[in-house]
Amino acid sequence: MSKRRKKTFERKVMEESFCPPPKECNYRCSVCGTELLVNEAIVDAGIGMAKFSKEYYEGYLSKVGCPACNNYTTECVE
Repeated sequence: MSKRRKKTFERKVMEESFCPPPKECNYRCSVCGTELLVNEAIVDAGIGMAKFSKEYYEGYLSKVGCPACNNYTTECVE
């Protein structure tokens, strides 16, 4: 019986990403003033939750929890 050789595959390093980097929005807490950069995916998830609970309106930007004061008072700063 002959032994089969295992083929070795070279792993190519990808130089370019498949898509552009995600956008980050500047959020500021209205209570303590803490500023955060929030990923676009988190903002989209908040908008999806608002649409599901029928609280969405045109121009809605979701609020994010503040890590400093533990309140949902962090809003987008344009």
